[in-house]
Amino acid sequence: MEEENLDLLEIKKQNEEQISKEITYNLTLRNTEGLNDILSSHSSSTITSAIENVDDFDILSFYSLSSDYKKLGELFSYLPIEMRKIITSNLPKKVLVNIFSNVMDDDLADFIEDLTKSEREKILNILPSKRKKQIALLTRFSDDTIGSFMTGEYLSVKPTDTISSVFKKIKDVGSTMESVRTIFVTDSTNHLLGIKSLEEMMFDDPDSCICDNMEKDYPSLSPIADRENAIEIFKKYDLPILPVTSKNNDMLGIVTFDDVLDIIEKENTEDVYMQSGITPSDEEHHQSKFYKIAMSYVIWLVILLIINTFASLIVDRFETELMTLPVLVAFLPVLNDTGGNSGDQTTSIVTRALATGEIKTRDYFKVLLKESLAGFLTGIVIFLIALGWTMVELNTSIINVKDTLDKFISDVGGNRQYAYFIVSLVIASSLFFAVFVSKILGASLPMLAKLCHIDPAVISGPLITSVMDILTLLIYFTLARFIINHFDPGEMASMIAVLGAFRV
Repeated sequence: MEEENLDLLEIKKQNEEQISKEITYNLTLRNTEGLNDILSSHSSSTITSAIENVDDFDILSFYSLSSDYKKLGELFSYLPIEMRKIITSNLPKKVLVNIFSNVMDDDLADFIEDLTKSEREKILNILPSKRKKQIALLTRFSDDTIGSFMTGEYLSVKPTDTISSVFKKIKDVGSTMESVRTIFVTDSTNHLLGIKSLEEMMFDDPDSCICDNMEKDYPSLSPIADRENAIEIFKKYDLPILPVTSKNNDMLGIVTFDDVLDIIEKENTEDVYMQSGITPSDEEHHQSKFYKIAMSYVIWLVILLIINTFASLIVDRFETELMTLPVLVAFLPVLNDTGGNSGDQTTSIVTRALATGEIKTRDYFKVLLKESLAGFLTGIVIFLIALGWTMVELNTSIINVKDTLDKFISDVGGNRQYAYFIVSLVIASSLFFAVFVSKILGASLPMLAKLCHIDPAVISGPLITSVMDILTLLIYFTLARFIINHFDPGEMASMIAVLGAFRV
């Protein structure tokens, strides 16, 4: 199967290289017919990949010579933003008007949002007034809302229209719409009355009114709602298209299933970035400037640097314990990694469950109880394993403690095994509490973030790891101090003598 996939990728690459050569050849001959044939014979995504290595002048020539504006408009939405800027800055107004008339409203709005004020005004000034208002409406919404993904290119009909007249309208204007799979019935004030699917219409009486059999109970989306809501509603109702309405149920636009796929891709990309401590960017990696990439790294690294300052303060505060038991330093990496990894496990599960709608913020106490019990059980298992493994490490010289434990061994009456057991107990107990606390925090922080309208993915990865590093150090050294301060060498010596007598 893997070899077959590699073969398909190789064939796809060779196909794109061939198309690229054909484009270059026809551009050299200035063959408009040949370029139009290429546009009609291949998908926009394939042509986009084929012209990735074509220089800027050839791209402009391609758009100037080709006359298949419908395909050029579709292709425009697939091009990298820098390439689109070159096209809009250099092509004549007449050509741009023809291209933009074939670009979907939501795609054009997304492009305009990334332009400077002067570039934005240049494009808006060549659009018809009605479309300019629609684009202005779309650009009004922030990128993380449903409104930024909706399009105004939907088919609306009057409630008195017959099924046959609706089909005629589909034939007349359907090609200019985003989709005609769902028909929206509106009144004279653009108030949404109902919806009707194209599949159902095919079996209705052609002379009947569409209002007779339209769906009056339908789900809809709010333009100011978080874009993640669209994923949940599409998943729940299993519909290809949903209307976007105002609070008065006025029709504003539609969101299609392919828009939802874009939302899912953006959300997943953002989550991966946030979980790795990287500021998300809309630009693809190979298009980003190196200084922008650096800034996406620096912001979170600086934040984590400041947070980890508290870890240094804790180590400094417990310097006495480190002087008494220098061997404690050798186990710091194990403790910090275990606490951080344990917390990251839970935040990943809870964050994903929040994203898919499996759990809500109102389920906090149920989630907390379940993760607390899981954390307690996990902590017990880790405690027992760590206790035994640390004893093995100390006894087999995996960790060299010859000089670092001499004084402590002397304090316990010269019994090396008792000294090893106390150190192992400190390590194992610290790991137990670190795992238990990390599960509680891992369940709580994403929920708190969601409640505060912050992406829960922010809590995952480096942030929860850094927080747990601090708490683990605090737990570790507090336990060490407690055991050292409450340890009486005289009592231990008496205990050893009593145990020795019993053995005799």
